[in-house]
Amino acid sequence: MKPIYKIGCILGMLIVVTSVNANLIPLTAEIRNEQPYSLDNNTIRIRVFNHSMDTLKELSFCYRFHANKEFIFEHDWYLPNLNYKIDTLTDTTYQIHFWLKQNASVAPNKYFPNKSGIVFGLHYRYWFPWEHQLDYSFSSNPSFENTEKLFLSMTNECYDETVVIDTARIKILGYDKDGNGVRDDLDSLIDANIPDNPEKRAAYRYLAQAIQNQWTAFYENPQMTYEELLPYEIYASLGATLVDEVNAESSLNWDVFEAQIHNTMDRILFDDKIDRVFVGQFLPVAVGRTKRYPNEVASGRKVYSEILKLERMK
Repeated sequence: MKPIYKIGCILGMLIVVTSVNANLIPLTAEIRNEQPYSLDNNTIRIRVFNHSMDTLKELSFCYRFHANKEFIFEHDWYLPNLNYKIDTLTDTTYQIHFWLKQNASVAPNKYFPNKSGIVFGLHYRYWFPWEHQLDYSFSSNPSFENTEKLFLSMTNECYDETVVIDTARIKILGYDKDGNGVRDDLDSLIDANIPDNPEKRAAYRYLAQAIQNQWTAFYENPQMTYEELLPYEIYASLGATLVDEVNAESSLNWDVFEAQIHNTMDRILFDDKIDRVFVGQFLPVAVGRTKRYPNEVASGRKVYSEILKLERMK
């Protein structure tokens, strides 16, 4: 998406014009900071106004920020009727991507979600000072003010080209636009091959998530030791057991699934680097069928149960 949004006045109403397709977008965004003098915390409120006479079924916006340490996104404060995920744009640039939940809508001539807006927090895990001046979307105003820095859209996407995407990371880890921890192409493969069985979908989805977690950890720290990688391998092995327990291979062949995981030379070579860490070391097998790793098995099966709940709702 092109980066520039122009604000114009038509019939006395603020509208946003995106240069991506020149369509008029009848939305404006407002932002305020509840702790403008805080050195280590962000408490952000955002509200969106629908100037049109139509009820909108799709809406998205992104809060873009800078961070160079482990940070916490306080998402439990007030985010009604919104999905959200964190996009990594560069090593130090992120955005919180918000979009409407299924069956949610924005009423005509109304604020979404209401006049008070949504509220969320951002801070470093150990409360280091936050460099607010580096946050693209930041506002220090304690009162609501109009902003053009939230990438408003009437779709579920709010990407643009103002930031160079970490293409090296994407080549390995891919996209996860729905934020479920599974690479989008693997999500599509699972859904296409297993449309009617939530148990089988959940098993493969759990396995894909476990592999993605391992790959992400190794990508971010390629010097990981065998001891550091072992827990990730345990969860992945449990995923293979779950696939076998529900006979998921009868719907999605294992070789097809594995081929999709390693569907580029970059990913083949990357996984080979992980394999080298395990050369000459013990590999956990039949996890979930033996009494080994009881804590990991209990934790993993709990994750599987949560995934299964979501699959049964589809």
